[in-house]
Amino acid sequence: MDNNLKAFNSKTGELLWEFMLPAGAQATPMTYQVNDKQYIVISAGGHGKLGTKLGDYVVAFTLEK
Repeated sequence: MDNNLKAFNSKTGELLWEFMLPAGAQATPMTYQVNDKQYIVISAGGHGKLGTKLGDYVVAFTLEK
């Protein structure tokens, strides 16, 4: 509910990375791979009843090896 997409170490719970999205992202991120490069995509549209910032975005990230 803070408009941030976060990545955690699955073994330790340590926060590895954080990015503030342009709107709320009450959505499930998707990951896919093309030519050995991994991507993460999330829809950020906000949610009126939850009070998160509204918008109309699809945000994509690529992961470093």
